[in-house]
Amino acid sequence: MSIFNKKSEPRIDIEQIPARAPVVAALHPTPAAPSQRKAYGIADAILLMRSLPVDQNVDLVVQVIRATLASMNVKVGDIIEDAVRKEKATEAGISALHGKVAELERELEARRQDILGLEADLKETTAVKERLELSEGIATPLPADALVETPAPVNGQFGSYQHQP
Repeated sequence: MSIFNKKSEPRIDIEQIPARAPVVAALHPTPAAPSQRKAYGIADAILLMRSLPVDQNVDLVVQVIRATLASMNVKVGDIIEDAVRKEKATEAGISALHGKVAELERELEARRQDILGLEADLKETTAVKERLELSEGIATPLPADALVETPAPVNGQFGSYQHQP
């Protein structure tokens, strides 16, 4: 092996090169299926109405809307039908939410009743505990030297026992 030997070029096998798509296909794409135009509905009419000054000249606004819809071959009856469907769906959604709110209110009332019951139980438990603590303090026998008889008063009352610390 000599220093001046020429290295051999790597050999490329043509079969190893991946095939490419023809250039003609990239220049002339296949036509896509004709897109279906979405029907003009109440949502589109609402957007159109929002873009117009409806509070200024109502007659002019109505004329503009009719001309715009007519130029797009849109039937006002179709928009009204879509509006009726949307109203029914919206009313159903409102009704469902009212039902959920009523259910949550019933649950809330039940929890409030639970709280009232627990508060009453706590009050009763505390009262009984305090009475037991009080009776525990009274029932504790005092040492014998802690009780001293006091002399009878002059007015004829009996003597009493008092605790002396």
